[in-house]
Amino acid sequence: VNEFNFSSSNDGIYKLNDGRVFEAASLQGHIKNNLGNYGKIKCNSLIETKNSELVFLKVICEISLNDGNTIWTTLERSSSSFKAGVGESTIIDATGKYSILKGTKCIYAVTKFKNSSFVQEKCSIKDKTLNELRRK
Repeated sequence: VNEFNFSSSNDGIYKLNDGRVFEAASLQGHIKNNLGNYGKIKCNSLIETKNSELVFLKVICEISLNDGNTIWTTLERSSSSFKAGVGESTIIDATGKYSILKGTKCIYAVTKFKNSSFVQEKCSIKDKTLNELRRK
């Protein structure tokens, strides 16, 4: 289980004549997990809406942990999951002991307040892998 919070800043909004709007944002915050790790998280996102309805949201994040390792994830949400505040993330790369998590899929839920977001993420990790991460 990962918990993270971050604040966002808008990097640009592009409004097209056909009603589509693209919004680029930078996000920075903090993370902690149930393995006792904590650290900083920084992300970049691109959101496309059309007539105020979400078309897609894609985010890439770099997580720098207190043990010196780094994890990179992508998060995605579609229009059907946007209002529910849930989505799927994937660990796309990692250093050190976390490299065994590459390809792991997670489900996340997000709650927003002004320019801040609070996220709870649950990943499906086998007990054997979890025990290996705790040992290292």
